[in-house]
Amino acid sequence: MINWTDPCINWHQLGSTELRRLLGTWGMDEKSIAKYDAKHGHVHTPLTVAPPAKKAEVKETAKTVKKTVTKAAPAPKRQKHTGADGEIKYVRHRDLYIGFWGGKVVVTKRTKEACKEFLKANFKAD
Repeated sequence: MINWTDPCINWHQLGSTELRRLLGTWGMDEKSIAKYDAKHGHVHTPLTVAPPAKKAEVKETAKTVKKTVTKAAPAPKRQKHTGADGEIKYVRHRDLYIGFWGGKVVVTKRTKEACKEFLKANFKAD
């Protein structure tokens, strides 16, 4: 059986026996895994992947990574429509008319007249 030491394991690719073995030996060292295999009748294969780096080496690489990381360009901001109370604007890329009240979009309609009616009925706009 394979000794799973990779930090990223594709769980969906494991069979039921391999999955039980992986869960049973999680966090064990090589000797404990060999003992588990002998007890459960599995053929033990020695660890073929190099053991993880020591903590001191990991800290050094983390420091160098932090120094070399550059900031990414900021994400583009969403377009925000603003307008005066009772104002109606046409949004061409949406083929809509939008009406404003309180600095916010309060209505979107297909026709300018429908926007006017809504603003007049709900906000008493002229």
